[in-house]
Amino acid sequence: MTLHKRILIGSVSGMAMATAVAAAPVFAADPPTQVQEVVVTGIRQSLEKAIQVKRTSEDQVEAISASDIGKLPDKNVADALQRLPGVNTQSAASGEGGFDENDRVSIRGTSPSLTNVTIDGHNVATGDWFILDQFQTVGRSVSFDLLPAEIVQGTTVYKTQDASILEGGVAGAVNIDTRTPLGLGKALTAEGSLQGNYSSTSGEWKPQFNALLGWKNAADTFGVIAQGFAEDHSSERFGQETLGYTAITSSMPIATAFPSTLGVQAPTLIGSTLFKQEKERDGGYLDFEFQPNDKFDVNLSGFYSKLNATNFNDNYMYWGAHELANNTPTSVTVKNNTLVGAVWPAGTDGLVVDNIDRPNENSDTAYINLDGTFHATSNLTFKGQIGYTIGHGNTPESPSFESDGQTGGISYSQSGNGWLVTPVAGGGYTGPQSPAGLANDWAWNDVFREVDKETYGSIDGKWDVSDGYLKAVKFGVRMSDHVRQVDGWDRGCSLGANGQCWTGPADPFSAVNPTSYPGGFNGGALGIPGLLIPIGGQPGNVANVINGITDGVHGPPSSLVQPQNYYWMGSFKVHEVDTEGYVMGNFGGDWWHGNAGVRIADTKETPNANVVSPSAAQDTGPEITTSAYGNYYVTNKTYDYLDVLPSLNLTFDLQKNLLLRLSAAETMSRPDYSALGGTVSLTDLTQTGNGGNTALKPIKAAVYDAALEYYYGPTSVAAISVFHDDLQSYVTFGNHVGYYIDQLLAPAPTPANPHPVGPVEPYVISSPANTTGELSGVELQVQQPIGYGFGFQANATYVDGHEASGAPLVGTSRYTYNLVAYYEDHGLSARLAYTFRSAFFVGLNRAADENQEDYGSLDASLNYQVTPRVTLTLDALNLTNQLLKYYAQNTTQHVAVYDNGTQWNAGLRFKF
Repeated sequence: MTLHKRILIGSVSGMAMATAVAAAPVFAADPPTQVQEVVVTGIRQSLEKAIQVKRTSEDQVEAISASDIGKLPDKNVADALQRLPGVNTQSAASGEGGFDENDRVSIRGTSPSLTNVTIDGHNVATGDWFILDQFQTVGRSVSFDLLPAEIVQGTTVYKTQDASILEGGVAGAVNIDTRTPLGLGKALTAEGSLQGNYSSTSGEWKPQFNALLGWKNAADTFGVIAQGFAEDHSSERFGQETLGYTAITSSMPIATAFPSTLGVQAPTLIGSTLFKQEKERDGGYLDFEFQPNDKFDVNLSGFYSKLNATNFNDNYMYWGAHELANNTPTSVTVKNNTLVGAVWPAGTDGLVVDNIDRPNENSDTAYINLDGTFHATSNLTFKGQIGYTIGHGNTPESPSFESDGQTGGISYSQSGNGWLVTPVAGGGYTGPQSPAGLANDWAWNDVFREVDKETYGSIDGKWDVSDGYLKAVKFGVRMSDHVRQVDGWDRGCSLGANGQCWTGPADPFSAVNPTSYPGGFNGGALGIPGLLIPIGGQPGNVANVINGITDGVHGPPSSLVQPQNYYWMGSFKVHEVDTEGYVMGNFGGDWWHGNAGVRIADTKETPNANVVSPSAAQDTGPEITTSAYGNYYVTNKTYDYLDVLPSLNLTFDLQKNLLLRLSAAETMSRPDYSALGGTVSLTDLTQTGNGGNTALKPIKAAVYDAALEYYYGPTSVAAISVFHDDLQSYVTFGNHVGYYIDQLLAPAPTPANPHPVGPVEPYVISSPANTTGELSGVELQVQQPIGYGFGFQANATYVDGHEASGAPLVGTSRYTYNLVAYYEDHGLSARLAYTFRSAFFVGLNRAADENQEDYGSLDASLNYQVTPRVTLTLDALNLTNQLLKYYAQNTTQHVAVYDNGTQWNAGLRFKF
């Protein structure tokens, strides 16, 4: 019977495998390792085995075992991966804001969109719970929000490419391995965890439960694993957001009164925002394995995860765009070409109050996968894989209300981590600014549905030669058929005295309706005293509006899904068929080994984009005239790309304990589906938007890597790696002007015209385009036991990257480092981990640059083994309550600051 490849780690330090690497993969879907079975029960043994795996590897990889992930102070896979050298994570995509759980992974200074993430070697369809992510650019790979760490057996990060690895990662790829029944150590395995999750901002404890039951027969020929999880999390995010900047022009009154402000960048909206969310993640994993003899093995697995992410966002905003267009300030302050302060007189519409509810917003992912292995002869093996995966993102409704109001005057200035916004002379929101009541106010509702699905199949072979320098030949073919489709419906109206789409109160933000913001909102970590605008006589109230919007004809929000409300600018469909094949040779001698091969990938892309005017009659359907957002056409054009991707990996034993690795490869990543879809999402308040580009080409790069590894003790290693990526067709973002209907300026509805259409206005649209770029960097890592149960791991990465124009690359932090100290002895395991990444370019937010400032997080874990079967656990994330901060062109131009608090997980783990 064939031994199952696995690494079983018992009482192991969470970072014991942080510098471990596994050998080159036998197949595209097969995790790489030369080790047949490693069973370790202590930290010193685990470090020694990790180094053994690293020394015998062919590709440059980093790995974490399942036990490591379970013991790290992290609740999802992305949080765990950030401990590895050269790996970065972020909690959000551009424009959505930062949250308390990491969701995106990038490698060596590249964008998360350029990291391919697979499970057991196959793609996984994904959905996004946040409405903007459902139709904007967030990447192809599975959302880590949907992957609890407990389902994972091991995770491997590939930093170099070989021909057998599925293409899709420019600088690297991540493969997540799940458990197999015949790989379990006992005939009956039962383990799980029961924990409570606590957020310091919400002040609530929520239950989290995971359990696994595994069984295999005595003959070790058949087994099954059933695993389930149910995890709740309550969060409150305190924040301030600046939703855009605009250049002061000569037509603005401020330029006449203060000529020195001409051309200066000024904030268009500054809001104090409270985001509240209840997350419920539920799902499970099921696996059947049958191995009747040494020649045949079949494995059928299925996974499902659903995240219900009901959320509520309340925002009180200084309306800078309105003040700039209509009024003259009494004083101004300019710094770094930015209007960092202004005082506006009384009687102006300087305030916007905004309330958004998204009940039952959710996402899910699922797959069913069949793997089979057949040993045709003693030296010829075939492996097949076939499967189907589907994911959804769903915003069933998003009732929202927005009101502009008079103030007694308003001012803003820099303070603490953002802006100090205060009413002048004790003013504040005094109700809707219009004799007609709600005539200048606005209500809307959205429904968005995202579907992502793929059918795939592959056959791989391995022929063991063992003749001279050539050791083995590997080959394979793969096909996949993928569809990503997003559809949206939107209904909005201005609320005049005769408004017919609003059934709510005359003034939802009255004194009797709001409840107070949390006490620590503006006086705590945000450090911006006076941030909140008085509402209804009380500073800092939450409106909690029960939205009364209807579609104007058929009643409740559920009837939004109809042609006249179809939001075609944010809807798209992309159909992609990928065909790949590869051949690779493994070779070696007494003091060297490696692999060389070529992978050929054909990509057939058919994006269906909705456009105002057709580009070519033969690619465009008939004009569609049913939408209130204007007439449009559906384009349907196919692009075909053929990419040849050679690769070479060599390892030399310079001395007994000193290895030199050299690698070179051509890599490729396909553009995000949303970038290909050509959709346009608009923000009427700032007349900006985000769009796509159906003609985007795949991102290709020539990547080079060299590493030197010194093993100076049984459990000690020091290593240095240098790398360079020549990005031949990188995707950048630029701006252009487009003309769209501005529904915010629509006239009040009347019985004769219940669905008035706003005027066509110019919008600044940011959209992707191909360019070139490059990045270079160096990684350092060391692990060292000190003695008496103590030890440490440390790694650091430096990356220098830029586009051809000199602009920064998305996701490139110049400096990243991890410092981990641990103790493990006498049943007690303790760990303190600090992770830091320097500032990086996030992307464009409402047509303006967005960068994240330096960020460092101190996390900790404490585990005590009460009995061999029961362990008490205590984990903490962000112990020092670091803020997430974002800025535009420079740090003077604040974009956002968020306080997500500290997350605690306490409970017990058990096994039988």
